[in-house]
Amino acid sequence: MTRVRAEDYEEKKQIIIDKAAALIAKKGFDVATMLDVAKACGASKSHLYHYFPSKEDLLYAIVHDYITHQAADLTRILKQPLPAEQRFGLFVDSFVQGAARARNEHVILMNDLKFLPRAQREHIYKLEVEMTQMMEGLLREINPRLMAEERLQTPYALLLFGMMIWTFTWYRRSGSISPKELALRISELFVNGFKAQPPTLLKT
Repeated sequence: MTRVRAEDYEEKKQIIIDKAAALIAKKGFDVATMLDVAKACGASKSHLYHYFPSKEDLLYAIVHDYITHQAADLTRILKQPLPAEQRFGLFVDSFVQGAARARNEHVILMNDLKFLPRAQREHIYKLEVEMTQMMEGLLREINPRLMAEERLQTPYALLLFGMMIWTFTWYRRSGSISPKELALRISELFVNGFKAQPPTLLKT
């Protein structure tokens, strides 16, 4: 007989993902154990295995949910009937705000993909490539001349993602620069260069 899922199944699953993300981001996937996660959740290991058959499946759920949300945001923003530079700014803001809120997931995506089984790891890489290609298209809209040379298209997109991704090895949203201001400064720096006038910051 098929086991019927409880009404709060998804809610409990998300709690496990959130607790596991905090633990793995702090200790590393290779050090954190399912018993550690179970203790953090106030549950048993068997309870965890009801939701995730293995520690690798739990890791995959964490990074897959996170990058899928990023890709969906980029797709949604690109479809908006706005000038290319405005869409660019919206995406950078969305990425930075999301990474600031979900710093644990962001750190895990940077550090722990190597522990996934090959098929799952390649699926995450595929999503990253799709995002890079979407960004290449947006950068071509902003500066067709600069992006005309094919060999430079991917490097420019990766330079942007690299700037944003590695920012969160040091950035804390509780610091003196808010996520919104940080996103604006990244957008202005990337599009206009370091010698440009500083961006006008809106008071909130």
